[in-house]
Amino acid sequence: MSNRSAVGAADRLANRDYAPGMPHRPLALVTGANRGLGREVCRQLLARGYFVVLTARDEASGRAAAGALGAEFLPLDVADPDSVAALAAALRDRHPDGLDVLVCNAGVAMDGFDEHVARTTVDINFFGVARTVDALLPQLRDGGRVVFVSSGVGDRNRLSAALRAALDAPDLSRERLAGLMNQFVADVRAGRHTAAGWPTSAYAVSKIGATALTHVLARDLAGDPRQLRINAVCPGWARTDMGGPQAERSAETGAASIVWAATLPADGPTGGLFRDGEPAAW
Repeated sequence: MSNRSAVGAADRLANRDYAPGMPHRPLALVTGANRGLGREVCRQLLARGYFVVLTARDEASGRAAAGALGAEFLPLDVADPDSVAALAAALRDRHPDGLDVLVCNAGVAMDGFDEHVARTTVDINFFGVARTVDALLPQLRDGGRVVFVSSGVGDRNRLSAALRAALDAPDLSRERLAGLMNQFVADVRAGRHTAAGWPTSAYAVSKIGATALTHVLARDLAGDPRQLRINAVCPGWARTDMGGPQAERSAETGAASIVWAATLPADGPTGGLFRDGEPAAW
């Protein structure tokens, strides 16, 4: 049996409302969705009638979550370029009509602060988002929605004036933004990150980068005939494995903020950071 047949049989049964030849059912893919906010986003999108592809780095937990929800599973490690490329190929093979919603939720918050923490956090929370959207952007259909799960912790006011000015530059390029993220890691390694104007928080810097990437991509794709909507969302401090039991919001509430951006109307905003459907400062 081919890999496609073996993997696909159970997943096609899970998304049992779908069958070849039926009218187009909007397709959503959510990264890092075996638990927490990602899993709840999948549940809410399924409830709205979407065909959902749930991705996760751990195959066993990802398949279990997909099976429980009634979603399709595909493996994805956003830190591994080969895994990202394999996901794009599998999605194109199994869903040739294209993708309607991409939610980049996969992320990490690590204890401590050193070069390893800085490099790993930035690689997953910033470069992992960039890898995923670059790989799947060609598959987005007309009116596609892209959502980056960011955070209000990623506040530019935590940066020096010079770094804020660099991020706010109207001609900020993808290359320059990536260079700034790499410079943070280099500054941590050299023990000069505070003097260079960075906060002592890899998570904050990675989310600042993810929100900035939202603005840059939306600007660069403004002329795309597909009229894509690309936004970042702060779901708030939610009660998940990452957020902990003391968090102020439920996973359902945090996920609803993400789903709002994933289901925007055709005239909805693009290039912003939002929380609960309202513009948020960063």
